[in-house]
Amino acid sequence: MKFFRETIAFRTVLLQLIHQQITLRYRRTVFGFLWTLLNPLLNMAIIAVVFSMVMKFQINDYAIFLFSGMIPWAVFSNSLNQSSSALIANESLFKKIYLPKQIFVIATVTTTLIDSFLSTICLFIIALFLGAKLTSSLLFLPISLLVLTMFTLGISLILSILSVYFRDMQYLIGVILQALYFATPIIYPITAIPEMFHEVFTCNPLYYFLEMFRKPIYNGELPSFDNFMLCISISIITLFIGVWFFNKNSSKVIFRL
Repeated sequence: MKFFRETIAFRTVLLQLIHQQITLRYRRTVFGFLWTLLNPLLNMAIIAVVFSMVMKFQINDYAIFLFSGMIPWAVFSNSLNQSSSALIANESLFKKIYLPKQIFVIATVTTTLIDSFLSTICLFIIALFLGAKLTSSLLFLPISLLVLTMFTLGISLILSILSVYFRDMQYLIGVILQALYFATPIIYPITAIPEMFHEVFTCNPLYYFLEMFRKPIYNGELPSFDNFMLCISISIITLFIGVWFFNKNSSKVIFRL
């Protein structure tokens, strides 16, 4: 409970950190916040051209299929990439005054979430012109985003500590995320994989989180109850382990920086 009590007690500092990260991220850039739209839009355009035209993926409305998979992946991968170095990047600050170290990780994850949310709104408007279904099941997306954030925060807390102890983690995370990107059915349907390998791919928890976004956006229906409960369970367990691991090691971080 100390983790959550301190986070609430220092909520003003947390909000300031979030504001600072959002402001500094696009400072002195020509397009500013538009990069949150341009980056995923260009990425989606390139992938859509390669897989739908060059590799001839036979998927109806492939751009929308791809969009529904890129949303959760962007939140997950960007959060892990940036939060892993959150403690290292702010060591000069918490060496001077006492601040609960988790607020730096939470601020990074929240900033990434805000960026992803705003870019998703912009991209969804484009997706509507491409034929995306506007159904009541889309109202489920905020819940999907909340559950995914819990899962992501749990892993981010663990990686932020490990990156202090093992500096190679920052480079290793990039390699692991690249492997996960292709091991998760983001740019292809799971039906494109030989059936004998389905069990291997469904061991990846991201597959189930992906379904919580793909069902409402691409299929126009709610995710199954079993899938949702599995994601809730994974998120709670991961967050619990992340908080426990962070609490156990955060006091020792100062001696490793």
